[in-house]
Amino acid sequence: MKHTIFDKAKWHWGAANAPTDIPIENGGTHIAFFLRWCIEQKFCSAQMWEEFPQELKSAENQEGKVDCRKLFFDMDGVLSTEELNANGNQFAIAYYGSDKTKFAKAFGYYLDDYTNFVKEKFGDKYFDNAYYYIENSKENYQTIKSIIDKRYAEFLEMKAKNNGKNARVANTNKIKPQ
Repeated sequence: MKHTIFDKAKWHWGAANAPTDIPIENGGTHIAFFLRWCIEQKFCSAQMWEEFPQELKSAENQEGKVDCRKLFFDMDGVLSTEELNANGNQFAIAYYGSDKTKFAKAFGYYLDDYTNFVKEKFGDKYFDNAYYYIENSKENYQTIKSIIDKRYAEFLEMKAKNNGKNARVANTNKIKPQ
């Protein structure tokens, strides 16, 4: 599989509009929410389990206040194909990798979904870099989790339909005219 970087904290924290009045971890909250969801789905790679067994186990079991931002920054602030297994990568490539994928065009793209969440959260007080101010709270994570859960169900449905089409094509190729 081609190495793909889905997101980097420094892309956000190093942005021209990045605020200076909050901790740098806030630039990775949206990434940490997605990472936590992947951990809960058991989508982490063997390499991740070798490097961060305690952190993954804690997040998987939802022990204490789960804040995957620390783990994410321990991963050098990068979320890529190296951190996810095959199932996680299939979904992340379709949903988080680009707004130009077939899936993203049909259903949604993670960063657009997150932006819509932020706009709804701030309402009339929304501003350009408001996503930096989203609290890493249980409530916010649960809202994002429900959005990702919906997108994952749509992804599985799309994948099943595509597999059904591919199976029909394969079967018609096996039929020989008499």
